Amino acid sequence: MKLTKLFPALFVLFFFATVNLYSQDEMAPPKPAENKVYDALCGEWTAESSSMMGMKMKEEVKIYWNLNHQYIFMELKAVGIDNPNVKYSGFGIFGLNKNGNAKAWWFDDWGASSIATGEGTFENDKLILKDGNDMFQETRTFEVKGNELTMSSKGTMNMGGKDMPFDESTVYKRK
Repeated sequence: MKLTKLFPALFVLFFFATVNLYSQDEMAPPKPAENKVYDALCGEWTAESSSMMGMKMKEEVKIYWNLNHQYIFMELKAVGIDNPNVKYSGFGIFGLNKNGNAKAWWFDDWGASSIATGEGTFENDKLILKDGNDMFQETRTFEVKGNELTMSSKGTMNMGGKDMPFDESTVYKRK
């Protein structure tokens, strides 16, 4: 009879001890991510005369680590050079998957239907990202050399049911 009373008490004690050990190990956030390309991208950048959708734009980009150093956030703002009423804003989140490859999400003024997602790899000091949505598919590269960030994109955009190719490159200077 004593064993039947002791067994439930031991079971409850063992259960809570196991849950406590599990939660301490499994529920803690991971260590800060380490990636030399993401580190190099961090900072504030300016492009004085980029081309966006066929228009000359001035772009400001701010990139920084966030959320326990697990992601870099990219804030982009562009204003038309010839027409300052033309504006574009975008926000990107870039992380690393369990294999150390890039995962990316892009949000902008065009709303939820234009959210782009992508995956990529790192090659030397360059991020090569394949991303897109229902409107476009591209390969975008990010490369920092000293105080210059070059962002290039090559792909197709669906306009009126037709895939239109594009190939653009923008050079940003570190502020």
